[in-house]
Amino acid sequence: MAWFKKRSTASAAGSLPGAGGLPGAGALPGVHARIREIGQSLMTSALAHEKGFFSTSFWSDKLMNWAMKDPAFKVQLFRFIDVFPALHGAAEVRETLLDYLSQPGVTLPAGMGAGLAAGGVFQGTMEKTVLAQITGMAQKFIAGENLADALPTLRKDWDRSLAFSVDLLGEACLNRAEAQAYQQRYLEMIEGLPPAVASWPANPLLESDHLGAVPRANVSIKVSSFFAHIDPIDTPGSLDALEAALAPLLDAAGRLGVLVNFDIEHEAIKDLTFDLFERCCEKHDFPAGLAMQAYLRSGPDDAQRIIDWSRRANRDVTVRLVKGAYWDYQVAYSQQMGWPIPVWTSKSQTDACFEHMAGLFIANCPTRLGVGGTRLALGSHNVRSIAATLAAAEARGLPWNAVELQMLRGMADSLKLACVEQNLRVRQYVPIGELVPGMAYLVRRLLENTSNESWLRSGFAKNADLDALLASPDATEDRRWDALLAPEHHALTPPEAGVGDGQLFFNEPLRDFARAAARDAFATAVRNFNMPAAPADVTVEQAKQALATAHGAFDAWRDTDASDRAGMLLRAAALLRDQRDQAAALVLHESGKPWREADADVCEAIDFLEYYARLAPAHMAGGSMGRFIAEANQHWREPHGVAVVISPWNFPLAICTGMTAAALVTGNPAILKPAEQTPRCAQLICDLLWQAGVPRDVLHLTPGAGETVGDALVRDPRTATIAFTGSREVGLAIYAAAGQTPAGQHHLKRVICEMGGKNAIIVDASADLDEAVRAVCASAFGYAGQKCSACSRAIVLDAVYDTFLERLAGAARMLVIGDPAEPATDIGPVIDEAALEKIHHYIALGQAQTRVALAMDVPAGLAERTGRCFAGPHIFADVPPDNPLAQEEIFGPVLAVLRAGTFEQALAIANDIPYKLTGGVLSRRPAHLALARKKFRVGNLYLNRSITGALVGRQPFGGFGLSGGGTKAGGADYLHHFTDPRALTENTLRHGFAPMPDGPQS
Repeated sequence: MAWFKKRSTASAAGSLPGAGGLPGAGALPGVHARIREIGQSLMTSALAHEKGFFSTSFWSDKLMNWAMKDPAFKVQLFRFIDVFPALHGAAEVRETLLDYLSQPGVTLPAGMGAGLAAGGVFQGTMEKTVLAQITGMAQKFIAGENLADALPTLRKDWDRSLAFSVDLLGEACLNRAEAQAYQQRYLEMIEGLPPAVASWPANPLLESDHLGAVPRANVSIKVSSFFAHIDPIDTPGSLDALEAALAPLLDAAGRLGVLVNFDIEHEAIKDLTFDLFERCCEKHDFPAGLAMQAYLRSGPDDAQRIIDWSRRANRDVTVRLVKGAYWDYQVAYSQQMGWPIPVWTSKSQTDACFEHMAGLFIANCPTRLGVGGTRLALGSHNVRSIAATLAAAEARGLPWNAVELQMLRGMADSLKLACVEQNLRVRQYVPIGELVPGMAYLVRRLLENTSNESWLRSGFAKNADLDALLASPDATEDRRWDALLAPEHHALTPPEAGVGDGQLFFNEPLRDFARAAARDAFATAVRNFNMPAAPADVTVEQAKQALATAHGAFDAWRDTDASDRAGMLLRAAALLRDQRDQAAALVLHESGKPWREADADVCEAIDFLEYYARLAPAHMAGGSMGRFIAEANQHWREPHGVAVVISPWNFPLAICTGMTAAALVTGNPAILKPAEQTPRCAQLICDLLWQAGVPRDVLHLTPGAGETVGDALVRDPRTATIAFTGSREVGLAIYAAAGQTPAGQHHLKRVICEMGGKNAIIVDASADLDEAVRAVCASAFGYAGQKCSACSRAIVLDAVYDTFLERLAGAARMLVIGDPAEPATDIGPVIDEAALEKIHHYIALGQAQTRVALAMDVPAGLAERTGRCFAGPHIFADVPPDNPLAQEEIFGPVLAVLRAGTFEQALAIANDIPYKLTGGVLSRRPAHLALARKKFRVGNLYLNRSITGALVGRQPFGGFGLSGGGTKAGGADYLHHFTDPRALTENTLRHGFAPMPDGPQS
C-alpha cells in the first residue's frame, strides 16, 4: 500500500501519561502487584475452561491455521469470505474461490490445491468443507437472522450468566427506504425484547450494579443506518434528521426500560455522534449508553467531554469503552487524504490510552443515584486491561460490580466463564441479521483477532509469557509502525537540486469537513465573499498585441534558469495556499461548484504548481547518455515557443493553472484565454503568478469569445503550442486550424487537446453493491455531471441489475439540489442556459425512448432565488447500447443504465464508443479485474472506486481516441508537450589523446 501525506508528519492531537496509563496509578501503593494478581487469577481460570473460539481447538481449524502461517493466503481467504454471500450457485462459488486462491504469492497448503483443482466428488467435498467452515464462523458470531431466531441463544447465554447487547447488522444505508426499514426493525426489537425476556429467571449478578438495577434488555445502534445522507459537512441537517428517526425508538426505550447504546463508527462521524447523543439525552428520557474508542488519539479528550457533559446534564451514562474496529481503514484513508492519522499507530499506545480512559471514567463513576456520571462497560478481551481497570476501581473504593465487562459473542468463551466465576457482570455484544450484511462484521472480527498483535492470539497460545502479557503498556515503545507510516513521495527533483524550498511533492490535502474549524472557516469565506468585477474582454487586436509582446519576450524567458522559473511556481503555490478558502469561494460563486468540489479545484491548482515546479529543472537539464571512449553524448530540452492556453469552465482554477504552469515552467511565454463563464478564476491565477515573479510580458490574460479571440490566437503563426480543454467540436476545429502552415511560420504547431468522454462503470455480480451504488452516484452526479470524467453509463450484469438500479435510484433521491453556498448541497447549478437546454433535450429523448428510473425535480423557486440554472438528476434504464443516451456526451446529471449478460459483453459495450477517457469496474472477482486491465480501453481506469477525482502525480489524467491526444496532465511526461528535445555529440579525441570516462554517464 502506498502512503501519501502532505509535508508534515505530525499526527492528530493526543498525548498519553506514562506506563500504566491510569491517572494516579503510579502513586497507589501495590496497584501494579494487584493488577498482576487479578490478571493471573483470570488467566488461570480461563485456561482451565479453554475450549472456546480462541482456543487450541480453534487454532487447529485448518482455514485459520493456514491463514496464520501465510499472510498472502489470509488476505485472499478473507476477501473470498467477504464476497461469498454475493455469489450465485456452486459453479460461481468454486470459480471465485479458485480465482482468489490462485493469485500470485499465495501458496496453498498441502492437499487443498489438489482438492480444489480435482474433479468429481473430491472437488465437491473440498468446496463443501471450505463453505461449511465459513458459514460456521459466521454463526459463531451472529446469533440469528432476527430476534425470534436469536432469543433461544440469548436465553441459553443468560442461563450461563451472560447478559446481552443486541446489534442489528446492516451498516450501509443508501436510501430512505433502507433507513426506514432499519428504524422499523429496531423499533420492533426494542418493543419485543422486554416481554420476551421478562419471564427469564432473576439473576442479580447481571441485573444490578453498585447503584441498583441494571436494564435486562440492552440494544446497540449505528446511527449512520438511520439516515441515508449523514454527512458532517451538514452537521445541523444530519442531526435534525437523525434525531427525528431515533425519537420513536428512544421514547419506546424509555417507556420499556431498554438501554440504548450509541455505537461509534468511523472517526469522521464521531463528533457528530457525540452531538447527537447529547441532544437525544437532553430531549428524551431513556437508559443511555455511548461507545468510545481508545485507539483514537482524541480518546482522553473525548472521555473528558462526555464526563463534563454528564455532570452538567446530571445524566447517568453507561460508557462502552472499546479499542476500535476500523484501525486499518482509518490509517489507510487518512494517508490517502493526506490528513493526520487519528489513531495510535502501535498496540501499546492504544492499550495505554485504553487504561487511561478507563481510569478517567472510574474516577467519575457516580457513587449514588441521582448524580450524573459515567458507568463503565469495559469492551475488551485483554486480561491486562481488565485487571488494570478492576484494580483502579478498588483503589477508588468501588466494588467490582461498578464495572461491566463486555465481550463479543463467539470469542473468548473461556475468559467469559472465568470472569463469571469471579462474580463479574459480563455482557455479550450479539449481532443479529442476515449473512450478507454480516460478512463485513465477520471479516472485521477475523482481521482484528488474527493479527499478530491480537491479545487473544497471544494469550491463549502455547507457552504464553504471563509476565509479558500482564505487563504495563508503555506508550513510548513499540514504534515500529512509525517508519511504515511515514509519507512516501514521488520520485521528483531531490532536495539537493535546490528547487524552491527544496521540499518534495505531496498532494495538497482536501479540507476535512468533519472538523468544525474547517467548516466554520470555509463558511465564513463563502459568506463574506464579494464577487470581483470580471476582467474586461479583449479585442482580437489586443489579443494579437499580447501575442506579439509574448513572442518578443521568448528569448529572455527561455534563457532564464529553470530553477528560477520553478521557484516562481512554488511561490505562487504558497500564495494560493495562504488564501485557499477565499479562492475556493471564488470558484464556488463563479462556477457553481459545491463546497467539496470548489475546495478540490483549488487543491488541484496548488498541486499542478508544486508538481511541475519539481519536475521541470531535471526535465529541461537532461544529462549524458552512455559511456563511450573519445565521444561525449548529451541530451536536454528547450522550450517550444509561445503557448496559447484555452481553459474550460468546469475546472476553472485547476486546469487553467495546470496548463499555464506547465507552459511557463518550461520556458514558454503563455497567453491565457479562459472560458467566457469563468474569467475571474483565470484572473486570480495570473495575479498570483505575476506576484510570484513571472514577468508581465511573459504571461498575458486575454479573456474573450472563443469564436473570435480564441480563433485568432490559434491561427496566428507566432503561436507554437495550443493547450486546450473543452468540447470535442472545438477541439477538432483547433486541430484542423493548427495544421495549417502559412508562409513565414517556421515551426509546426503542437496541440494538446482534452475533449471529453462518455464514460462507463461496469458493475458485475460479485460487486459490493453498497460501494457500487456510492461510486456510481458520486461519479455520475458530482458537480451536476459536468466533468469530462463523469460516469454517464452504468453497465450492470443481469444478476444484480434490478437490485442495483433500485438502490441507485433510491440513493440519488437523497441528493440535495440547492445553492452551492449551502454546505448541504450535493448538486448545484449547471453552468448556463445553453447547457440546461442541451440537458433537457437528452432528458426528453430518454423519456421517449427508454424507461425512466429516476426523474428528480428542481426545488420550486431555487433558480429564481439564486439566479442560476438547475437540472435534477435523471436515471434511464434498459438503454440500448446504440441509443444516443449511451453514445453522446451530455455533460449533465443524466445517467444511462445498460444491461449485460456477461462481463465480456459489458466490456464490449463499454469500448464501443469513440471516446476513451475514463472507465471503472466494480467487482470482487480477481479474474474480472485482470481482464479489465487488459481490455478496457480508456486513458484512466479505476477499479472498485469512483471514476472522478484524479490526483496530480497519482492518477495522471487524459484519454485517447476522440477524448484527446497527448500525454497525461499531472504526469511525469506532460512537460514534453511544451519542449523540443536536443542532443549533442562531441568528439573528445585530440591528437590521439582522449579522456577516459570515469563512471556511468546517465
